[in-house]
Amino acid sequence: MKKWSSDRWISIVAIVASLGTLFTIIYQTNIFRTQQYASVLPYLELWNSRNNDSYRLILINNGIGPAFIEEVNIIYKDSIYKMDPAVFVQRVIDPIDTITRMGHSNIGKGRLVPAGTRIDLVQVENDSINSLKLWSWFSGGDPNRIDLPEIEITYKSVYGEKWMIQKYGTDQPVQLE
Repeated sequence: MKKWSSDRWISIVAIVASLGTLFTIIYQTNIFRTQQYASVLPYLELWNSRNNDSYRLILINNGIGPAFIEEVNIIYKDSIYKMDPAVFVQRVIDPIDTITRMGHSNIGKGRLVPAGTRIDLVQVENDSINSLKLWSWFSGGDPNRIDLPEIEITYKSVYGEKWMIQKYGTDQPVQLE
């Protein structure tokens, strides 16, 4: 049996140390990438707010990164309406249940929602009748209403991660890809 020289042992130790360093670098890179993605994570939420004479349907980015809106859909009575809530109120709800004195902000593909931003998608001020109507449509405030519209907003993070928020669905963002 042939004895190994010290050069051979040093070479093997160097190879093992190099492999260990390589695996450590790969592991650290993965941790760094995860941290980078988390540092720009948008977290959209939909909220209803109502008192006696006002109502607001609010979109809030409670994340720490901007959200890039990809798509806004409203599902109502087995149909998908590719429009934001304000347009849905004007085109679908208003002919059924007249809404007057409504303020709104439109959202759609390409809109940027910065971190910490609040957008009043639909609002009524100083009008108890119309605030109650919108409350019943968007929050289920009327227990007799079983045909609530479901709002779906699909958005992306800075790194292209795709997310969806559903009102009357999960109520929490769900990663799509």
